[in-house]
Amino acid sequence: MSRKNKATLSPNTENKSEKFTHGDLLRRALTWVFNDDMFADVRLHGIIRWKPKQLVILAVLWMWSGKSTRTRAFDHARRLSRAMFGWVAVTTYQGLTGALKTWSCKLLPCTQTRLQELMEEVGKDHWQVGLWVALAVDGSRVSTPRTQSNEKAFAAKHYGKGKQAKSRTKWKNKKKRSKKLSAPVKPQMWITLIWHMGLRMPWTWKTGASTSSERQHLMDMLKTENFRENTLFCADAGFGGSEFWNAILNDGHHFLVRVGANVRLLKNLGYVRERDGIVCVWPDAAMRKHQPPLMLRLIQIKHERGTMSLVII
Repeated sequence: MSRKNKATLSPNTENKSEKFTHGDLLRRALTWVFNDDMFADVRLHGIIRWKPKQLVILAVLWMWSGKSTRTRAFDHARRLSRAMFGWVAVTTYQGLTGALKTWSCKLLPCTQTRLQELMEEVGKDHWQVGLWVALAVDGSRVSTPRTQSNEKAFAAKHYGKGKQAKSRTKWKNKKKRSKKLSAPVKPQMWITLIWHMGLRMPWTWKTGASTSSERQHLMDMLKTENFRENTLFCADAGFGGSEFWNAILNDGHHFLVRVGANVRLLKNLGYVRERDGIVCVWPDAAMRKHQPPLMLRLIQIKHERGTMSLVII
């Protein structure tokens, strides 16, 4: 087998009689995932000498490095790239960050699509749970360095200027009224991540300021991202609401969401043949507009702390 053909094989198709170092396996894996074809539609400026594949691999090695600082991690990644492939996309840390700032908007979607295709190709029994492609979705805040650009992009712009803060002078509790406002927290990025549950790998994500809404992030991703047939979004109680659920259904997908006591589940409305486990969500606004209720299946799980309720459609 020629070296060229060996490099294009999936790491799972290795000849078991051959012995490979960790570096060999990493090189084979990176060569398998990242190729020139996946960036065929990306057009670079004439003065750029690196290929998209080379920059992405260098960025992956940089992020995977265990060095204590970003510059040391880059030096480590640069040495690994040259040792494993005989080339390095850029030779300075400033060159890498500049290239990523300029080209990530074009390279990242190509990389994301490639990884999603490979997940479906090699996932086998882990790709689906029965009929469903199960994707978990959740949001979280991550602190960022307190730089001027991060303050502008991610910090809460109206901290201490809300209705509650302005009405402090009228509070009856004098101790609370006289207490100073806490200092604004350092800028935080809100990340809403969609995670493939069977393969335990990120599917896609969206970031925003610390005041962002995870539900709105998911609604935005429904419009811009590609999801497979029979996708089942699994989420916690923060992803409730009939309008939000209808947006998922209108896009051809399904959901499994935990519901709390603030969600009113109705029975015996006569819209379908009544049977165990069928409930309706029918907000007052939808009633007034003579819109039909949303029919759901209720799943209740009892445990030592009480009963957890989930709805699925």
